[in-house]
Amino acid sequence: MFRILNKKILFGTTLRLTPAAIIPFFNTPNKNDIDNLKTNPKDGPITGWERVRQMFTVNEDDVISIELHNVIQASLFGAFVGVCYGGFLKSKDAYISFLENNQATIFKSTFEAKRKLQDYVTIAFAKGAVRWGWRLFIFTGMYTLIATTISIYRDKNSVLEYVVAGAVTGSLYKVNLGLAATLVGAGLGAALSLIAGIVIIGILKISGVSMADIRRSLYGLKEMREEQYNQGVEKHAKEKHDNLTKHHDQLVESKGKTKVDEL
Repeated sequence: MFRILNKKILFGTTLRLTPAAIIPFFNTPNKNDIDNLKTNPKDGPITGWERVRQMFTVNEDDVISIELHNVIQASLFGAFVGVCYGGFLKSKDAYISFLENNQATIFKSTFEAKRKLQDYVTIAFAKGAVRWGWRLFIFTGMYTLIATTISIYRDKNSVLEYVVAGAVTGSLYKVNLGLAATLVGAGLGAALSLIAGIVIIGILKISGVSMADIRRSLYGLKEMREEQYNQGVEKHAKEKHDNLTKHHDQLVESKGKTKVDEL
C-alpha cells in the first residue's frame, strides 16, 4: 500500500511539473523573447552586460524576468526530483532493513508492527528527501543560471554555455574532495553537457522551433494559471459579498432599519 501511494504521488506530481523539466536545458538567446528587456536609448544594440543586468531586474510591475523565472522553476524541479529520488531510495532501504532486523521481535499486535514500520520508513524518507533535495536544488539552479547568463550575454544559443555550465557546476560539486576530484568533476560535467547540448540544439534545428517560443509558451502558462486563480478568488469574494448583502436586506426588511442600526 505504501509503495503504491508513493508511486501515485511521484507520477502525479511529475506530470504537473513536466514543463519545468525542460527549463534546465533550453537556454537560448532572448533576441525576440523578452518583453521586459529594454532597448538601448542609443541607436545601437544593447551590450551583453546590459542584457545580463536586465535579466536580474524587475519591471514596473515588480515581476522578475522570464529567464530568471525559468531558473527558479528549474531549481524547484531539481529539488522535487531530489526529494523523490532520495526519499524513495532511503525508504526502500529502511523497509528492507526493518524487516531484516525485526524478524525475531515480538510485537503486541499487527497494528503496532505496521505502525513502527511506517514510522521507520517515513523518517528515512524525510532524511533522504532533505539530503538529496537541497543538493539537486543548488546543482540545477547553478547549472541553469550559468548557462542562461552566458546565453544572454552572447545573445545566442550554442553548445558553449552547456559545456561551461557543466564544467563549473561539476567542479564545484566535487571541490571539497580535493583538486583531483575537482578536475574529474569538471571534465565529467563538461562531457555530459556537451552531449546534451549537441542533442538539444540538433532537435531545435530539426524541429524549427526556437527556444524563444518555448520560453514564451511556458511563461504564458504561468500567467494563465495566475489569471485563473485571480478570477476564482474574485468570483468567490463576489459570491460571499452577495450573500452578506442579501442577509442584510432580510434583516432590514424583517426588523426595520432602526433596529438593525442598534444591533
